[in-house]
Parts: sequence; C-alpha cells; structure tokens
Amino acid sequence: MSENNIPKSYAGFTIGPIYDVLSHARKTREMWFGSYFFSWFMEKMIESLAANNDIKFLVPYVANPFQPNNSITGKYHDRFIIYSSMGKDTLYDKIRNVSDEALEYFVCLIDKLIGSSSAKYISEINKDGIKTILAGYIQRNFVVLEPSAVTQSEIVKSISSYLDSMEENRFFNTGIVANTCFICKTLPSVIEAEIWVKKGAEEDKKEKNNLCPLCFIKYFCFKSDDIKKKVNIPDWYPPVLDISAGELLTDDIKKINPIFKDYEKDYDFKDIEAAVEKSTIKPFHKYLAIVQADGDNLGEVLKQYTNPDDIAVKFSKPLLDFAREAELVINSYKGYPIYIGGDDILAFMPVAFKGSDGNTKTVFDLAVELSDKYREIVDKKQGKTSLSIGINIAYYKYPLSRAMHDTREQLFVKAKAGSKNALAMLLTKHSGHQIGFKFRFNTREIEIFSKLLSETLAGKIQIPHSLHHNLSRFKTVIAHIPDEDRLNAFFENNFNEPEHSKYYQGIDVVANYFKKVMLCEPEDNRINCVEEILSKLAFIKFLRGEK
Repeated sequence: MSENNIPKSYAGFTIGPIYDVLSHARKTREMWFGSYFFSWFMEKMIESLAANNDIKFLVPYVANPFQPNNSITGKYHDRFIIYSSMGKDTLYDKIRNVSDEALEYFVCLIDKLIGSSSAKYISEINKDGIKTILAGYIQRNFVVLEPSAVTQSEIVKSISSYLDSMEENRFFNTGIVANTCFICKTLPSVIEAEIWVKKGAEEDKKEKNNLCPLCFIKYFCFKSDDIKKKVNIPDWYPPVLDISAGELLTDDIKKINPIFKDYEKDYDFKDIEAAVEKSTIKPFHKYLAIVQADGDNLGEVLKQYTNPDDIAVKFSKPLLDFAREAELVINSYKGYPIYIGGDDILAFMPVAFKGSDGNTKTVFDLAVELSDKYREIVDKKQGKTSLSIGINIAYYKYPLSRAMHDTREQLFVKAKAGSKNALAMLLTKHSGHQIGFKFRFNTREIEIFSKLLSETLAGKIQIPHSLHHNLSRFKTVIAHIPDEDRLNAFFENNFNEPEHSKYYQGIDVVANYFKKVMLCEPEDNRINCVEEILSKLAFIKFLRGEK
C-alpha cells in the first residue's frame, strides 16, 4: 500500500440472501451450487480487488499472489473487510464496479447454459431479464468509511456492525403469482426447462416448467462446462444416497447399474438393495448426516489485535488454515462439504462407515476431530474461542429444506446456548420419533461416550438389547439414587440373569457412565441428565441397527 501504509478508507461488503437460496433446494446438488454461487461471486470480487496494490484485506486472509479456489468446496465467506490508501469515494466506485462485473459474469454464465441446453427463454424475455432479476434479488450491500468513523481498537467489530444493520434490512422483488418459479415459488420465471418432478406415490416424471435464473442454474449446474472447469472434478456433487450409503456403491456396482450414474434423476434405496449384498446394508445407510459448525467468541480473539496487519496474519490466516484442515478431515470421513468459510462449516456426511482399518467411524467422531483441530489451529489452546457444532441425522426421503432448518436449530439454538463449545445432535427416525442430545467438548463425559461408542461398534464390548428399555423404565428411580454404592446395587439387581453373563463388561461400562456423569449433577437436574444419557444410548442402538 502506498503513502506509508496509512489507510484513507475502510470498507465492508456483504452478500445474500444465502439461507433463502439454500432453503429452496430439493437436491444436494442444488444446495451445493446455491452456496457455491455466492462463494464464487465473492471470490471474483476479491480476486479483482486484491490485484490493486492500494487495497489490503483484513477478513478473509488473501494470499499474494491470489490463489483461485478450484475445489468443489465453497471457501469464501459472505463478507469481506478491507482498508485502502484510496479516498473514500474512489474506493466506493471500485467496489461497486467490481460487484457489477461479478454480477455480469454470472448473467453470462446462465445465458450460455441456456444456449447450450434444451432450455429456452420464455417469450419476450432475454439475457437482460436475468440481469434484472439477479440485480434485484442478490443483496450486495457495502459501506465505505473514513478512518475517523472506525474505532481503531476494534476495526472489524466496528465495520461489522454496519454490515449487520444492512443484513437486517434487506428486501427484494418477488414474482407475480402466475409467473413465479416452479421450484422456489419466489422469483419471476424467465426460462422454460424440462426437469424431473416428484409425483408422490407415482413415478417421477419429466415435465417442462418455468424457472427463475437461480433455480435453473442450481438444477442444471452439472451441464455447465464452465462450472465443471471451475471445480475441476470428474464427478458432480453427489445425491443423498451416494453420501449416506456411499460405502455400498463401489465402482463395480456403479459400472453395472447405470441408474447410479444419472446426475439428473434420483434413484431410490430399493435400487441399492437390488444391487448389493443384503448383509452389507445397515439401517444408518438410509440416513444423511448434515453437519454445521460455527466459531464461538471470535470477538475475544480479535480484541488482541488492533494493527491491520496483525488482524490479517494472526486472526484471518489461522481461520484459512483451519478451513484447509477441516476440508481434509471431512473428506477423510467420506463427507462432502458445501462450504468451509473459515470458522463456518456446512457439510453432508454419512452417519457411519467402515474405515480402512476395519473400524467403524461415525459423524460423532468427525465432530470431536473438528473441535480439536479448531482449538489447535485457531485458538492455539488459549481457551478464548471454540467451535460449536450442530448435527442433524435425517431419513433420506426427509425434505432437504426442513432437514437444513433442523440442523441450524441444533447449532444456533442448542449447541451455542449457554457456554457454547458444544455438540448438539438430532436423529429423526423414519417413524418420526426424534432423539436429541448435547455434549460439551473437552469434558470427561464426551471421552467416556466416545470410548463406549467406538468399543461397542468394534465389537469389543456388548450391550444387551434390553438395556436401554429397562433403564428407561426406571429413569426416575435412577435419578434419585444418591451414591455409587446404591447405583452399583441397582445394576447388580436388575441385570443379574443368566442371559446377562456375556454382557457384564458392557453393563459395567454403562454403569460407570452413570456414575461419572449423573452423580456429578445437582439433584434437581439429574432426571434431565438421565434422559440425556438414555438418548445417547439410543443413538448407539441406532448405529448398531437395533430397533
């Protein structure tokens, strides 16, 4: 930056409405590109701005030279904050022009896809119609400030407060009822295209329907050469069952069953059952795990850094480093990220799978590993920031938009409640019955549960099928047991039949769980604690395939 590196202006930019676009997705592919669209938009803006030596980034960290993202994972957050030696008006014009250029890029991308496919514009509509809709719907809000308007000891917080206010007052134009998009039912439709439509109990049918620009490109993204070149992958973002039951669908199975290679038409679990050995199928293969994570108390970390260079290098760069590691961890658990923007993560995962070592790995193990990585890379084990995680495990036919809503609730209502640094999980079974529970990371309980889970799934210990049922019957009695001796007596008296003999080790481990966790709770909270433990044991039953 010229002129002795003295900032003449600061700016913040935010884009949206991301959650609204994701909420209209019916397929994992649509949700992926709905998110990737915004990440790519921000990347194009950041790349253009970073090429100017008079502009420096505070958030996110931007390497020099700029490194484009050629991963299927969206890497750019919905905000950036910069400072510049340009004057306020000059920087304002620069950001506006770069934003308009990015918008024009995506208008041309959609127009090109229409031209190369069987889709067509609705009569009297053309490329300009796409631009009008995107310009009105994509919320590109930014603020440019002189240094005197920014609290120098809290630069990021000061600018973020303006962006927060802008996000709370967003608006856009919706379509006329008769001409709204068939999928989102929100924006005006401009394109006629043939898409697969679910018909309830009937077979899915391909029909011509009118779509808005965003729903069109989300649905047909797999047909775009430009998008394929951008993400540089041999296959597209997989459907739900490719993720939840991926370990069953080997290359050989896919080779002899073309239905598993059709990017547009969904297949059903019965197609998997017809193609693989029945003995290899587990109940959890019908369930998708959605993982969402968010950093806690990052403001406390930011307070340590008032110098702009320190904010970029000591705050933003560790978040970028964590994002890279998190992607590797998620991939190692056979998962597929939607986005990883620093401390923000959204990914689709199998509930469990058998690793190369023969041991079963679960989405619970993934959460613990992500938390540990965050503490190591971002917090540097100082205890100032942590990662809270929400996980929703939903049946493969469960509406994706509803499953996403439940995931957000697990994260922002459950996990981030109280002292945060927590994992909240929800399992919605095919019957509609829900099992929910919560852990605090870095506690004795999560270590005990992790060991119980891994040893049970590995077959090192066995738990009787009736254990959970019997404990549930006596949950009020258990909650009023005052000490270890009486708790030991309870387990000895209730699980002393001959058929329990081969389960003694497993019963002892569960009894120890109650001792270490329930007996440490205040008496007025023990019934809640017992119910939580029972929910966690029910989760293990689910993974073992028990009803």
